[in-house]
Amino acid sequence: MDKLKERLDMFSDAVIAIIITIMVLELPIPTHNSIDEYLQFGRSIGIFFISFLFVASMWYQHSVLFNDADEIDDRIFIFEFIFLAFLSLTPIFTKMITFDTNRWTVMAYGILSMIVSLLFATVSNFVIKKKYTDQKDIKRIMQKVYGNHNNFYGGISVAVIILAYFQPNWALIFYLAVPVLAFFTTSSDHSEVENVTEMSSTQQKDYFNLSSSELRDFRKKQSEIRSEYSKQRNSNPDWRDDMRKAISELLREQLEKKGADPEVAGNVQRFAATIMNRSGSHKNNKHNQQQYLNQQQRRARQEQQRKNNNNHDD
Repeated sequence: MDKLKERLDMFSDAVIAIIITIMVLELPIPTHNSIDEYLQFGRSIGIFFISFLFVASMWYQHSVLFNDADEIDDRIFIFEFIFLAFLSLTPIFTKMITFDTNRWTVMAYGILSMIVSLLFATVSNFVIKKKYTDQKDIKRIMQKVYGNHNNFYGGISVAVIILAYFQPNWALIFYLAVPVLAFFTTSSDHSEVENVTEMSSTQQKDYFNLSSSELRDFRKKQSEIRSEYSKQRNSNPDWRDDMRKAISELLREQLEKKGADPEVAGNVQRFAATIMNRSGSHKNNKHNQQQYLNQQQRRARQEQQRKNNNNHDD
């Protein structure tokens, strides 16, 4: 299965490379020394960059997704091929806009982009669910992490298609901006899913309870931590583990801000660090570690409840 996954990656990369090559070859070359033709040529290059960024963004998201995929099944294969089939139409729709930029061609391009994005979201959903066995929890995690961004990009896509009907040229500017935004959010969202899935059940519950403003603050500081530790790639062989500890500490601070008991929050952080330092451990130890972690958390909460009852009796 690993070999089959590797071949699928190679096939997808080859298809995307061919798509970009075709778009370059479709650029109209000026045949006369006319200022109008050169202006049209420059405009065609601008439209090419719009499609290039869109395809490049799809490739990057695809690479990030399949880089950590453990295995794939027939359903992933089918939707992957459908995704690549629609993505392969990008050169044709790019050529339509290049030769005749009107409301209908620009709207058609927007509809194609939205279809491609929806198909990739479907593939992503299948790949992530295949990787994690707890379907209920991973569904909540994906909704929490990807939900706002998916709603944002979905709303933007529909709005730009409507804008294309009235102002096609303005819509092209938004087609250029959206892939750039997606490029920066993809890696962050994927890393957040990885971090949340490594949290204990108690941490995940507290993570789900974070408000929108608290989640934005958490993500901002989390991004700063990733940026700081990424600079240590060459100097610190354990930079990933150190980064996870720092993110775990960040979550503990968020819990204390929400009014969680410091002792309980501290226990969550310490035992989570044990899990996050499991580099090189075997899968059969993971279940035991999780059981131990849950047991200690229950004891901490029972002890806190006992203290609260004693104080109330006094």
